[in-house]
Amino acid sequence: MGESKSMQRSRTGVPSRHLPTWVLWTAGGVALASRLALFPHVSEDSRLFFVPWLQEFRDHGISALGGEFSNYNFPYMFLLFLGRFLPVEPHYAVKIVSISGDVLLALSVRAVVAQLRPTRLLPEAAALIALFLPTVLLNASMWGQCDSIYSSFLLFSLRSLLRNHDRSAWLWWAVALSFKLQAVFFLPALVLIALRNRHSLGLPAMAVVMWTLLSSLPMLFGRSLASTFGVYFHQTQEDNLATGAVNLYAWFPSVSASEGRVPAILVCGAALLVVAVAYWRGPDSAERRVLLSTTVVAICPLLLPQMHDRYFFAAEVLSLLLLGRKNLSLIPWLLAATGLLAYVLHFTGYRYVWPLLLASIVQCFAVGILLLALWRARPPEPKTLAAV
Repeated sequence: MGESKSMQRSRTGVPSRHLPTWVLWTAGGVALASRLALFPHVSEDSRLFFVPWLQEFRDHGISALGGEFSNYNFPYMFLLFLGRFLPVEPHYAVKIVSISGDVLLALSVRAVVAQLRPTRLLPEAAALIALFLPTVLLNASMWGQCDSIYSSFLLFSLRSLLRNHDRSAWLWWAVALSFKLQAVFFLPALVLIALRNRHSLGLPAMAVVMWTLLSSLPMLFGRSLASTFGVYFHQTQEDNLATGAVNLYAWFPSVSASEGRVPAILVCGAALLVVAVAYWRGPDSAERRVLLSTTVVAICPLLLPQMHDRYFFAAEVLSLLLLGRKNLSLIPWLLAATGLLAYVLHFTGYRYVWPLLLASIVQCFAVGILLLALWRARPPEPKTLAAV
C-alpha cells in the first residue's frame, strides 16, 4: 500500500503512471465543448445524405431500415435509426451519433497503448491526444462523418493481434468492415500476421460470416439482396482517380478512374509486396506489428485509386501509437498536418491546388519513413508477444 494513487504496478511489474483525474475531466470537457461549438455547421454530406436519411427514419420508423435510400451499410444506419429518438434537430442527432464514435475511439486507443506498455506514452494521454487530433475533431462534429467508429474496431483488432487472440482480431476487423469499406486497408496486415503465425484458415471465413450477418439484416425489413450487398459497390463507382485525397494521384487530375484504376492497383500491390518482404525479414514483435499495421493503412489510400480526403483517417489515428518511438515520432505530426490540410481544402471547396500537391509530397515522405523503418530488421527482442 506504499504506492501513490497515480502509480500502480503493471502486469510486467513496471511502475504504471496515470494522469490525475482532474486532468482527464478537464481535457474531456474541453474536447466535448470543442465539438459542440462546431455543431451548427451543416456539411454538404449532412445536408444531402445524413439528415435526409435520419428524417426518413423519423417519418417511417423501423420499416425504413429496409429502404434503399442510402449507400451506407446496416450497422451505421441502425445507429442513425437510434438517433431518430434524440429530441434535437436532425443534423445535431447525426453528429451525436458520430461523436459517440469519438468516445469509442479514445477508449480503443487507450486499450492498445496499455497493451504496448511499458512505453513513454501514457494510455490516458494517448486517448486525449486522439480526441484532439484535428481530423478526429472535425470528422464527426463538423463533417458529420463516422470514421472514428470503424477505426475504433480496427484498433481493437490490432489489440487482439498484440495479445495473440487471432480469432477476435478477425472478428473485430469484420465489424469494422461492416461500418466502412475503408477497413479493408487493414486487411494486408491481418493476412501477413496470420500467415506468419499459421493462424487457422477458418478465421477469414468466420470474418466473412460475421460481416454477412451484420450486413444482411436490412433484408429482414424488405430490402433486396442486390441492394443490401451492393452498397460498397456503388461507393466505388466514381470518375475521378482521386477526390481530394492527399495521395500520389493528386498530381494527375486529368486521368480518369477508368484510365488509371488498373495501373494504380498494380502500383499499390507492388508496394504491399515490398511491405510483406520488409515485415517477414525482421522479428515478429509487438512493435513491428504496430508498425506494419500503420504502414499498410497509410500505403493503401496513398496508392489505391478513387480515394477521398477522409481515407487517411485510420492511418492518422494508428500513427499515434508511434509517439515516443525513436525516428518515428514525426510521423503522427506529418499525417495530422496533411489530414488537416485535406479537410481545410474540402471545406473551402478545393479552390487551391498547390497545397494539395505539396501535401502529397509530405504524405509520400511520411509513408517512405514508415516503410524504411519496417525494412530495417532488428534482432529479436528478449520478450516478444506474450499471451495475456
